[in-house]
Amino acid sequence: MRRIFLALLVLAIYLLPLSTACASPKAKKSLPLNSKIIAIDPGHGGYDPGTLWEDLYEKDINLIVARKVADNLKKNGAQIILTRDGDYNYALPGMRGRQAKRYDLNQRIEIAKAHKADILLTIHVNGSRKRGYEGAETFYHAKSTDGKILALAIQQELRSIPGMTQRIAKITNCYMVRQTKIPAVLVEVGYLSNAHERKLLQEARYQELLAQKIAEAIILYYNSPETIKSNMIHDTLANANYVLRVMGYTILGESEEQELIE
Repeated sequence: MRRIFLALLVLAIYLLPLSTACASPKAKKSLPLNSKIIAIDPGHGGYDPGTLWEDLYEKDINLIVARKVADNLKKNGAQIILTRDGDYNYALPGMRGRQAKRYDLNQRIEIAKAHKADILLTIHVNGSRKRGYEGAETFYHAKSTDGKILALAIQQELRSIPGMTQRIAKITNCYMVRQTKIPAVLVEVGYLSNAHERKLLQEARYQELLAQKIAEAIILYYNSPETIKSNMIHDTLANANYVLRVMGYTILGESEEQELIE
C-alpha cells in the first residue's frame, strides 16, 4: 500500500508542471489605443521660433508638450510618430520665407503619411496683440468631418481644466491641417502673450495636465464618440467666420487663428 501511495505521489509531482504549462494564459488587457498610429507635430523649430516672449520660444514649449502627449498616448497602446524630436526643421539651406515654410510643412506631412498615421495633431502656442486673450483652442478643416469630431473631443477635454477659458473648437485653413488627408487638428495650448497663461505654460505640472487632457480626448474620439458634445450655435458662427475670412472680410471679430502656417 505504501509503495502504491509513493508511486502516485511521484506521478502527481511529475504531472504538475505539465498541467501548469497547459493552462491557458490570462488574456492581456486590451489598451484603448492599441493598433492606432498617431502623428504629433511640435510646431516650428530650428530657425523658426514661432511666437516668442523675451527669451521664451513657442517652439520649445511645443516640443515639451508634444513629448508629454506622446508619453500619455503610448501608455494607452498607441504607436507615436513625432515629426520632430529636437530643435530643427526641414527647410533646406538657402530657402527663405514662404518657400522654406511650405517645404518644412510638406516634409512633416510626408512623415505622417509614410508611417501610415491614423490621425495628426500639430501642437502650437498662440499669441495676440490683445494681452487679455487666453485659453487653449483646437482647430479643424471645414471639409473634414472626422477632424471636426477630433477637435471637438480635444476642446471638450481642455475646457475641463480648472480655470480654463471656455473657448470652442474652430475652423482653420492653415496649411498643415488643410493638406493632410487623414483627420488632422491644430491644438493651440494657450497664449504666450498673456501673463497668467505664460507662467502656466512654463510649469511642468500644467504641461502634463494639458497632455493628459489631449490624450484623454483621443481615447474618447476612438472609443466613446457619443460622449463628444457639439454646440451647433457656436459651430455655425465659426463656419460663417471662416467663409468671411476667405472672402477677405472680418466682421465677426478679430481672428485669433495663430500666426503660423500661412
